[in-house]
Amino acid sequence: MQKTIAIVGAGFCGTVLAANLLRRPPPVAATVVLIERASEMGRGVAYAAREFPYLLNVPAARLSADSRDPLQFLSFARRFIPDADAEDFLPRQLYGDYLQEFLALAEQAAPMRVKLLRLSAEARHVTRGSTDAPSGTAPKLFRVQFDDLPPLEADRVVLATGNPPPPLLPWAAAVRDHAAYRSDPWDLPEALSAEHSVLIVGNGLTMADAVFAMTRQAAGAPRMHTISRRGLLSLPQTAFHAAAMRGDGEELLGRAHSVRQVFAMTRALAREVEQRGGDWREVITFIRQLAPTLWARLPAAEQRRFVRHLQAHWDVHRHRLPPQLAALIDSLRRDGRLSVNAGRIESVTAVGQRLRVTWRPRGSASATLLTVDWLVNATGPDYVLQRSADPLMNSLRAAGLISEDAQQLGLRTADHGVCVDAQGRTADGLYYLGPMLRAAHWEATAATELRNRAELLAAHLIDSCTVPA
Repeated sequence: MQKTIAIVGAGFCGTVLAANLLRRPPPVAATVVLIERASEMGRGVAYAAREFPYLLNVPAARLSADSRDPLQFLSFARRFIPDADAEDFLPRQLYGDYLQEFLALAEQAAPMRVKLLRLSAEARHVTRGSTDAPSGTAPKLFRVQFDDLPPLEADRVVLATGNPPPPLLPWAAAVRDHAAYRSDPWDLPEALSAEHSVLIVGNGLTMADAVFAMTRQAAGAPRMHTISRRGLLSLPQTAFHAAAMRGDGEELLGRAHSVRQVFAMTRALAREVEQRGGDWREVITFIRQLAPTLWARLPAAEQRRFVRHLQAHWDVHRHRLPPQLAALIDSLRRDGRLSVNAGRIESVTAVGQRLRVTWRPRGSASATLLTVDWLVNATGPDYVLQRSADPLMNSLRAAGLISEDAQQLGLRTADHGVCVDAQGRTADGLYYLGPMLRAAHWEATAATELRNRAELLAAHLIDSCTVPA
């Protein structure tokens, strides 16, 4: 009996999942439908082809889309950059090229009974399928609906929609249509010079990308300011030994019942590693591997405490900068071209073609004025489902097929990423794969973590195709 698996989104997660379904196919006839609203599949926002060569923030040797071949991406890269090293931070567009080939090779190797259908369209709704079916066939569980295409009937649906856009912050409402405001950090102004000034809201990896791009302007880098609540900058990557710390973390897991305990043990481990001549990044990698279990064991109150007080500090240690970007930021700060600030924006008003920002520095009772030529929102993805502007997510939430977690970190999911509905039941046959898995696992954003989850989900979906839908 023909099975249909619909994957909504053809960025990293959707592409790797589809490739795994083709490489380890189900024993029955099946069609894998890969649905993507962008012009290209296998890239997503992160690895899109752009005029500016944005860099990956993970070394080439740690980015294979196949767990069985850890250096696969590095081997691919060396076909175009022969002297590429395992610790090099390569262009993101090259990684998109790699993902496209990864999928194409899987499609070529798939048996005749398994087909890949690429569908360039935007999925607007996913609803429960009809109970009616032709004689001798089982009804499909779901119906994927589009604006200008017939609906697609599917036995399984996987939501792999990638990172949501940044939030529309309260102060941005008044200037959201102003020419000087950029809600998309990848849509940067082109006519910049050393005479211009830019405010970037956010101090994370997206800010660093924006700074990197704006320094490459032919007319010179503008004067740049950043603002985030704490003013913390992502720390640099190093060529540390990722597998230096060994063990299953049993002692740490057994003793970690609060955020305070986890924090204290992490600092103690880092001190011990550095005293032996190691790198604290080894400890962060070790903790990342334990994070899903640690997170699940923490009571809700402790999870809230972590999000409120420690998440920002974890993020700057966990989501690190390529060394060349870190060096650039240090240089710009020393030269006075980049000012990094901690504080909160109170309002933004238009002053002709420019924007006047009223903001309050952290710890200050008085506000400060800053007038800039451009303002860029680089605050990162908004995972709060209630604020989503995605029609598909909104329709699923309105229908009660998905629900957000108590900490508003993402989607509630159960085993294999199956969605949990508004009544707390598993929405059998509807899955999620992507960064909003952090609600259940916390660490669910890195390529390696998502690759592993894609492989596990593919195996589960293949097994599920052997039983009636």
